[in-house]
Amino acid sequence: MPRSPRNHRWTLRGAACLPGGAPRDVRPRGAEDTGTKGAGAGNTGAERTDARERRLTPAEALRLLREGNARRAGRGARGARRGGGGCSAARRPVAAVLACVDCPVPPETLFGQEPGALLVIRTAAHTLDATVEGSVEYGPVELGVPLVVVLGHEHCGAVAAALESRTAGTRPPAHLAVAAARLAAACRDGSGAPGDAVENTVRAQTDRVVARLRDDPVLLPLLRRGELEVVGAHCREETGEVEFLAGP
Repeated sequence: MPRSPRNHRWTLRGAACLPGGAPRDVRPRGAEDTGTKGAGAGNTGAERTDARERRLTPAEALRLLREGNARRAGRGARGARRGGGGCSAARRPVAAVLACVDCPVPPETLFGQEPGALLVIRTAAHTLDATVEGSVEYGPVELGVPLVVVLGHEHCGAVAAALESRTAGTRPPAHLAVAAARLAAACRDGSGAPGDAVENTVRAQTDRVVARLRDDPVLLPLLRRGELEVVGAHCREETGEVEFLAGP
């Protein structure tokens, strides 16, 4: 897997380059004047709103996602598809989530977050290339996101197709072959371990992507200063429960 260049993140300076992009000053206009004057002690979602308007630590962001998932777990793929409130895209995202294209539950739903609270990037089997890695970098570097979650899930179709083509010695259709090539190392790890090969490969892929991002030269200074953490996670589709594989 080729390493993306050190300076490719600067191509993402313009907020319009990415869906849902936002300027560095992520507070709503006038927030510096209003402060907390209008906040009542019993406002619904007050803690989540405050979290979106200040820079969280990695541990605080992870706690919010854990608590949000605990509220949502049990609804699974057939549960509510929306997040916890109205869209407030001008606020700072709580976390960036690199997820798989065929995970049936939106990450906002899995983690009990309102639309816009997560910077979501999806690829087949959460594979990386230079563009995807630059998109992940955009959250911590440009928006101050303190947490990156690499999210795998049960019954991953991209992983199943890669394993099937590997076993049969055939080439996957169209551009899925590119994703399958990037999954080759994880497939070797997963197929050689006891248990379900798809499940093992998804987890192996998650571990590899987490390790790659933790070694990213753009993210590394933030990681070393304790301003960022990269964690792996695994979603159980039937219950919606997310198992965190590592954390701060």
